[in-house]
Amino acid sequence: MATEQTAPVFTILLPIHRPPHMLPIAVESVLAQHEQSFELFILCDGAPAATVTKAEELAQTDARIAVRAFPKGERHGEAYRGQIIEQESRGRFICQIADDDMWMPDFLAQMRRLLAHADFGNLLQVLAEPDGRFLTYGFDLGHEKTRTRMLEKRFNFFGPSACGYRRTAYHRLEEGWSPAPEDIWTDLFMWRKFLRLDGIRCATRHEIGVITMPTPYRLQMSLEERAAENRAMLTRVQDRRQRDDLVQAIRRDAAREYFHLRFPG
Repeated sequence: MATEQTAPVFTILLPIHRPPHMLPIAVESVLAQHEQSFELFILCDGAPAATVTKAEELAQTDARIAVRAFPKGERHGEAYRGQIIEQESRGRFICQIADDDMWMPDFLAQMRRLLAHADFGNLLQVLAEPDGRFLTYGFDLGHEKTRTRMLEKRFNFFGPSACGYRRTAYHRLEEGWSPAPEDIWTDLFMWRKFLRLDGIRCATRHEIGVITMPTPYRLQMSLEERAAENRAMLTRVQDRRQRDDLVQAIRRDAAREYFHLRFPG
């Protein structure tokens, strides 16, 4: 059994159910993190054989990567996430990334700073639209009104790729990851479990953490086209000069959105 000294700081879950076109790009964004103390579990939730093969190839390149292939689980295979956390993972903090998302290089470093004083929280999630515009979800989990709205309304402003939580907080839950009812989003169903904990310390760190490339905006694109789009975005994320331009574009679009909301018409 690993000792506390040798355990990684982060456990990262990467669930996938589809062909592997975008998987290497998401994994590359993890391996490029400034914070290098992590373990990465690729969870194949009924994924095609080609996905399992590609995941195993990636695992051969880095000992921190482990692959677990499961039959298709209920809903989004949420129960497998809980199984890995409870039975195999060792990290002090737990994060997750989707195969079609990518982290900024300092995501884990920023999350570590957030979780030094919080049990559960998020970095800013930025949605990249196919036309080149960006939408930033800028709410604050530290505000009671935000948490109340999440508990009482169909409202959420960050997905699993933008979130992190302490292992100790997860173990306090009556129920961890589990299939969500059909009438509620998987992530919001899970976040409510944390928000109901007595004394839970919640926070948002207002640093750009993740670029999401969501499927509903790309239904007319092939997986090959989406992989090419993601690869181009990862290049922008990883190159220092291009990353600075990207951040400026994100902030510019956020300022425009705020202006239109503040001064409609």
